[in-house]
Amino acid sequence: MFKEAVYLVHGLIFILVILIGIGPMFSIAAPDPDQTDGIWGGWVSMIVIFNILVLASAFVQIKIKKIWVFLLSTIGLIVLFLLTLQYIYPYVLNLF
Repeated sequence: MFKEAVYLVHGLIFILVILIGIGPMFSIAAPDPDQTDGIWGGWVSMIVIFNILVLASAFVQIKIKKIWVFLLSTIGLIVLFLLTLQYIYPYVLNLF
């Protein structure tokens, strides 16, 4: 049961990061005329680095099998995601 919970939670975080991260790439809004091309590479690399952290966390959780470590790392990943999300969408912290 613990293994399935780890796979489910980390899989949902992984999918959420990808969906939110690539969302602006497929926006139907008019492109920003002041946008530089280097921003897309930064976003993609940030998404990839965060998803590597999610996969590493899932691997560690399967090896350790402690509930408190699972909860702490899951909450930490979500907080880290919200903090890094402000660089993709600067207004996101105003929603909370």
